[in-house]
Amino acid sequence: MDNDIDKPYISGSLYNLTNPSLAHLPIQDHITTLSSKTIGVNEQGRNEITLSNEKNKEVITLKAQKDYTQSINNNFSQTIHNNKDSITLGNYTESIHKTHSQNITLTKSVKVGGEYLTNVTLSKDTLVGLSNSLNVGGDNTLRVGKDSSESVGEDKRVEIGGNNNTTIEKDSQMIIKGNSETIIEGDNDIVINKKLNIQTQGEIAIHSNENIHLSSPQSLSLESETAAIMVADNVTMIADSNYTLNANTEATIQVKDTSIVAKGNSIIIKAGGVEVVIDSNGLIVKGGEIKAE
Repeated sequence: MDNDIDKPYISGSLYNLTNPSLAHLPIQDHITTLSSKTIGVNEQGRNEITLSNEKNKEVITLKAQKDYTQSINNNFSQTIHNNKDSITLGNYTESIHKTHSQNITLTKSVKVGGEYLTNVTLSKDTLVGLSNSLNVGGDNTLRVGKDSSESVGEDKRVEIGGNNNTTIEKDSQMIIKGNSETIIEGDNDIVINKKLNIQTQGEIAIHSNENIHLSSPQSLSLESETAAIMVADNVTMIADSNYTLNANTEATIQVKDTSIVAKGNSIIIKAGGVEVVIDSNGLIVKGGEIKAE
């Protein structure tokens, strides 16, 4: 007053029924509140800052009746020496123009009740020091626009509870440096529209507890540079037209002591101690006689 700053004019009132104390005194005498009421006679909203100084329960509470805005022209640092809880009842949007780094010493858990979408414009790298598990309750789809590679340092196991369908539009190559074993408990069908080539540096063994069928509407060829052996209780060969047996040196048909040997210039027939030789000299019978009945 009187233009003297040391004589301020203060207008106010004590707490009353119209303007009650925010703290319930004297029980909450440890609480100090700075409050700003919403404009209007009948309005009850307010913005307030509350400080509680009760020992070992000290707390600062900030209430915004509606919106809360922060604007920081430079850096923002926050240190929390214990736990932090954050609840957002509506949407949550975070926009970072540069780098985003998170350093979590122990566990991180993310639970999404609906859909979860990650959109990475450039590259994405995931480093896992120990185990990595992916559990999908429904379908799982992986789409790769270009090449895809997988490197496994040790063993790999794939278990499929249903069917396995693989479609390759071009060529396929598999290199196995060790052994390979395929166990099929049911049937195995291989359909090839063109050629089938099987090449090995060692033996090829085919074993069946039942029949083995080789069928072709055209030719069937078995070729060996050294020997070819067929062992069976009974051997039957049926030719609808011609049957040709061609040997460059010698052909032998033998049943115990009975044999027919065909050479380039002779045929020798042995049966029951009798030998018949047919060559350029004619027909010679040894150990028996010629009879006509």
